[in-house]
Amino acid sequence: MAAVTRRRIVGGALAAAVTGAFGTAGAGYYFAGELLGVDHSRDLPVRVLGVAGDTVTLSRDLDTAKPVEVGLAWPDGAVRLSARVEVDGDTVVREIVERQQGELRPGLAATVDYNVFSTDPKAAFGLDFAAVPVPGQLGDLPAWLVPAPDGERAGAWAIALHGRGASKHEALRVLPTVAGAGLTTLVIGYRNDPDAPASPDGYYHLGDTEWRDLAAAIRYAREHGATGIVVFGWSMGGGITLTALRRLPVADAALVRAVVLDSPVLSWRAVIDYQAELRHLPAPVTWSAKRFVEWRGRLSLARLDQHPGELTVPTLLFVDEDDLLVRTDRAHALAAARPELVTLVSTRGGGHVASWNVDPAGYASAVRSFLDRVG
Repeated sequence: MAAVTRRRIVGGALAAAVTGAFGTAGAGYYFAGELLGVDHSRDLPVRVLGVAGDTVTLSRDLDTAKPVEVGLAWPDGAVRLSARVEVDGDTVVREIVERQQGELRPGLAATVDYNVFSTDPKAAFGLDFAAVPVPGQLGDLPAWLVPAPDGERAGAWAIALHGRGASKHEALRVLPTVAGAGLTTLVIGYRNDPDAPASPDGYYHLGDTEWRDLAAAIRYAREHGATGIVVFGWSMGGGITLTALRRLPVADAALVRAVVLDSPVLSWRAVIDYQAELRHLPAPVTWSAKRFVEWRGRLSLARLDQHPGELTVPTLLFVDEDDLLVRTDRAHALAAARPELVTLVSTRGGGHVASWNVDPAGYASAVRSFLDRVG
């Protein structure tokens, strides 16, 4: 999700300045725009200081110094970095394990990419795929269709749904595991993606309208032979998934046999509260921001809360306890309330949607075991 991505957690000083300049209502309006606004620009805060063989020296920040597997991306290229980090004052040295595209050279401005893989299923893993249009409410949705190897497990499908402001690349980390389990995978984009139709008002709706795009993907899967579907959702994609399960027609909802959620947004009200706490916003500004989100987005935040009693399918739930975007307490509460349905996997040190980055093998093992269990 973009309005509360790593690059857009506004510090306390700026939050205070906004509040002082515009007052409570103006500040609430501003922060509501941060959440609802569509912005596909990408900051490039990292400086490439040197490249020597299979190592790169980078400026030091929270992301470059984190000892987890990540990608490093710049406008015309990307590399994959191992979890090995050597910190030296204001710089870090990282190990390059794969050059994906472009030339890495000193002087580049770049960004850490937790999706790690920046190409497509074929280039990243040798998985055959087709770019297919999925008919949706606002027009065709872009998607990757990755057939099951050798036609294994006919009728078993996965649908992958990225987070707010992310892209189909977010699903690449799990594709080898899902394909290895014999599932056909449909990785979809949805409204307000750069290559998808825009919403009529130009805003995200935090799942309140986006769930219809997941519904379109489920219809597509059904029409192409799916008899059982596992939905994967990252961040807002997780919230969209659970909202869709509550709103889908009964026949389509029955196709969803299980869900895999990574750092899911289970309550936008809680996300706003958490971000307000991190930004040191006064309570009246937080209240105002919620009201402006509802007014500008024409939605009810309360109706987007996910409740344990509404969960109906087996759920694999990943959280990282160092998530600075979505507090993990609601995920833990969901797992505690529904232990018969929820398998919780908790990591530390990764951050938002970065449990895979902390332990790729452990993540893959948890996904494979879950898929084998739910059939």
